[in-house]
Amino acid sequence: MAALLGNPGREYEKTRHNIGFMLADLAARGFASGGSWRDWKGLGLYLEFEAAGRKAFLLKPRTYMNLSGNAVQSFASFYKLPPAAVLAVYDDLALPFGKLRIRKDGSAGSHNGMDSIISALGPALPRLRLGIGPRPEHIPGKNFVLSGFTKEEGARLPAFLDLACEALKAAFEDGVEKAMNRYNHERDKPVP
Repeated sequence: MAALLGNPGREYEKTRHNIGFMLADLAARGFASGGSWRDWKGLGLYLEFEAAGRKAFLLKPRTYMNLSGNAVQSFASFYKLPPAAVLAVYDDLALPFGKLRIRKDGSAGSHNGMDSIISALGPALPRLRLGIGPRPEHIPGKNFVLSGFTKEEGARLPAFLDLACEALKAAFEDGVEKAMNRYNHERDKPVP
């Protein structure tokens, strides 16, 4: 299962904080196509598909970013998924725009959505971090993540999302470790 983080509502659709939702929608049109988004107890939307011969899910929490753990914990608990089977996908200020990084576990850093998930499931869950930084010094983090992409970033965004979609698909089909080995070596080269 992949939990792709974002905020519900039109006002957030094109913000940096919603890059997880953007990736979810791209995956739903690509490798996870064939189904439709369904409601998960009012806490989120999920899509069921098959990956590597197994049932797989994409989840978009609809609880707003800071309470993402509520939706993820409810869904994972119902399907009896251990934390290691939940891949959290989210925006990361610490990574420059166009870079991604896959990890098996770790801290939330300064990301409140990831902190909510760790509070609900513990830190031993994999994550796919999507670079949206760097944040200009004069702009508070909250304002930056809720802002839109620059014109230059907007031009590069489709290629970045395509790369992230490949990495997400690889995590489902080949496992997190193989996806990490394949995609993390590119971390010093942002998407052109």
